Amino acid sequence: MGIDMATTDAPFGFRPWGNVLSANIYAIVTAYGTAVYIGDAMEIGGTAITTKIYGTIQNCQVEDTGAAGSMLGAVLGLFTSTGEPTPYIAASTTGDSVVAGYALIADHPLQKYIVAEDGDTSSIQVANVGLNVEGISTNSGDTNTGQSKMEIDSNTVNTTSTLAWKILGVHPDDTISAAGAAGNHCRFIVMPNSSHAASNIDGA
Repeated sequence: MGIDMATTDAPFGFRPWGNVLSANIYAIVTAYGTAVYIGDAMEIGGTAITTKIYGTIQNCQVEDTGAAGSMLGAVLGLFTSTGEPTPYIAASTTGDSVVAGYALIADHPLQKYIVAEDGDTSSIQVANVGLNVEGISTNSGDTNTGQSKMEIDSNTVNTTSTLAWKILGVHPDDTISAAGAAGNHCRFIVMPNSSHAASNIDGA
């Protein structure tokens, strides 16, 4: 057994749980207005970009809408516009004037992740496992390590089909909240609820 992290507020973004099933490179458009960190949840940007390194590829952006069919997955690695590894890509980075950089994203529709809950106004309970939940990015990522601080937003748990993530289970080391009071930071196993790569999903 490891350490029970449910009482520790230490968000770390979305990390693959188990094997990485698929990963692909996506473009981050030049001067994109949001910083991107490793572990950030990403969605399809809605267009393709002809890049100087990878040819014509789809672009991506930080997940913020939960729109059905938009979710790609979480960032595994980041690269500058010249293809060099970088811990994060700062907001408004110009890069080569075509892309700010590139993101390697775990984009399989059945990919599982581990992520902490924010527990700010309520906490997730046993009865909520199997429901859907939105992600949240209250805290900025770490510019030294490049680590995301994204979490799942505990008080958004619902059956709503457009919520970004489906809760599959609880980290085996953590204690899930019994009463749902605020302040728990349990880690949960989740998967994209409406992946862009899934079958029978509208194009975006």
